[in-house]
Amino acid sequence: MRARRLDPISTGREVDRLMAFSDGVVAVAITLMVLPLINLPKPGAGEPLYTVVTNNLGTLIIFLFTFYVVAVMWRLHSRIFSQIRGYDNPLFWLNVTWLAGIVLLPWLSSLYGYTFAFRATDPNISTSSTGDVAFLYWILMAAVSSLGTLMGRHLTRNPRLLLEGVAPVAESGTVRFRGWIIAGYFVVIGLVSLISPVIASYLPIGIFVLTMWLQPKTPKQGSATTNGATNE
Repeated sequence: MRARRLDPISTGREVDRLMAFSDGVVAVAITLMVLPLINLPKPGAGEPLYTVVTNNLGTLIIFLFTFYVVAVMWRLHSRIFSQIRGYDNPLFWLNVTWLAGIVLLPWLSSLYGYTFAFRATDPNISTSSTGDVAFLYWILMAAVSSLGTLMGRHLTRNPRLLLEGVAPVAESGTVRFRGWIIAGYFVVIGLVSLISPVIASYLPIGIFVLTMWLQPKTPKQGSATTNGATNE
């Protein structure tokens, strides 16, 4: 039987450069998320500051939620790459595609926040367009989450990419499907958004419940979990 040819591994400074590039892209994406808030209308004469918050509550909530989710995704990404000694072509392209999704999030989160906040006052925004934007936003969230999971799975199947002494650990039970479950939940929110954007706006609360429920156990030192991260 013919052996499968292994992709060449990039090691040393190439790994450091890839990690630095990835961190820089995520940092820029997170910074871009705050730019739409700068353009929010200021309070008028004699108008209290809290009216700006209440009038733009949808935009602020979506910004904070997206910021939090990207921070969590970056943390998992950092844990993945802190345990590798090198990367092959599949891991490189999974990472680049993951970064492309991260870069798109500021645009879609801004659009989602605006359409959700002003759908009742802006005649150019219809209920259907709000659902379409929300659907795209949550599908992108699902895609980014899935790509992170695929990077972790790739390392599990290719332990040669891991640092010496780091061995993949197979999770048991529901936890091993953690990444897919969360990505699937994002898709569910997106589908519900097409029917009722208002109902869908409450569903992200379930993500925090899922995160707590599917929290993986702390592995032994020198082990890598199959969901793409080790725990502290």
